[in-house]
Amino acid sequence: MYKTEAIITKVENFKENHLSISVYSSEYGQKSLVVFGGKSKKKNSTYVKGSLNNIEFDNNNVCLSSTSINKFKWFLFSKYELKTIDYFCFLINKLLFLTDQNSNVVSYYLLLISKLNERSNYLPELLLLELEILKASGYQPDLNESVLKKIFNFHEKSNLKTYEHIYEHLKDNKDHQLVFFDFMSRIVNRVLINLNINLPFSRDEITRKI
Repeated sequence: MYKTEAIITKVENFKENHLSISVYSSEYGQKSLVVFGGKSKKKNSTYVKGSLNNIEFDNNNVCLSSTSINKFKWFLFSKYELKTIDYFCFLINKLLFLTDQNSNVVSYYLLLISKLNERSNYLPELLLLELEILKASGYQPDLNESVLKKIFNFHEKSNLKTYEHIYEHLKDNKDHQLVFFDFMSRIVNRVLINLNINLPFSRDEITRKI
């Protein structure tokens, strides 16, 4: 039996009373699991797309149990926040497959959930997670000093050497959040086009740009 913290990225009906779910964790990458009896009312509430759960599964890829780590306050979410969850489930499903013990995708996703539940600005966390997904999939943008100067119109050296540095900078600068959001739109669109992947909705639908 295996245990891991995982993001549930897809939930589908499987035969009469069962579910087929896709989950992503840094320990096991992307896994497709069967939940026998998953459509029952008792089980169904713990298998929700976008939730971050402790998952147990066996060698036959049968999910044995699932408990929520941090529950969403779904009833409070706006259409933008709900679309954000759909967006990241889609990206993870399409781009992340392999085990990556160095990946921060799950922890950054948890950070995003916390911001969504707080009903506060989540744009910096969204951008941080997006960067980490691109890095884990091998499509990270080159954010060297010259590129960052052009993006943010810096006149002096920025010293933004890691994604965490960029994140900390963005948290205190709303204008730069919007500038970097537009920059990342171009990066993500280019990656998806090169991979012949069609985003089922516009990326602009995942945040209210004010």
